[in-house]
Amino acid sequence: MTDRRTVCSTSELFNAADADIVFRSSDNVVFRIHARNLAVTSGGFPPAGFSSADEIVDLTEEASTLELMFQFVYPRPQSSLEVLGFNELSKLAEAVEKYQIYPAMQLCNIFMTNALPENALGVLEYSMRHGYPSLSNRAAPFVTLERISASLNTVSPTLLRAWIRYYDTWNEKIRHATLTAPSGHKCANWSEYQRKIFFALGELTGIKNDVSIAAVITVPHFASICCKDDAARWHQNFSKKISDASMPPALYH
Repeated sequence: MTDRRTVCSTSELFNAADADIVFRSSDNVVFRIHARNLAVTSGGFPPAGFSSADEIVDLTEEASTLELMFQFVYPRPQSSLEVLGFNELSKLAEAVEKYQIYPAMQLCNIFMTNALPENALGVLEYSMRHGYPSLSNRAAPFVTLERISASLNTVSPTLLRAWIRYYDTWNEKIRHATLTAPSGHKCANWSEYQRKIFFALGELTGIKNDVSIAAVITVPHFASICCKDDAARWHQNFSKKISDASMPPALYH
């Protein structure tokens, strides 16, 4: 907490004269907030050691993030999160989790889910950090080897260890799932189709999702009905083995 004489500017949206708690963003913008609103909408305020509105509580977030976050502690229309880029959304999601702004936590979770698959690594980091295992399971299949490799300098060691275990587990399930290939097929072309599918499965390194599997276990459009039926049955059995795999715990140990 510091003296307000160092303040550069004040939020136009949060500048109530009767506010009894004052926050300052990392980029020196002041927010005057009613403590009673924080008391009923959050679990992370007021901060320890706070005494009066004559003191300023410094927060580590930027003003743009706080301006969005504090809207959720008042009964008023909220800004649309649909217009936020992923970087802005991530900052808001982290802030509402940090300060436990209950009206915003689930909403941010929904929008983080909607950010898949393009932002899979960021979503995975968020979901693991804040204990959303179902979201971790949705994000992890889209975190490819290439994405992890490109982020080695920024990804947390905890996430990296968990993802490697997850990655190894999935690869093992893929190896086992190849055993679901239909046997005893008498069509002359099936053996060739099967060889190509096996080769394509071997190329799936770092690409782990149902869409990629569906694209691999297939036969040409001109293939016979029996080949198409076997490919469909193989894909169904393959997907079942993958979905039955108990992989979530690997993300949390």
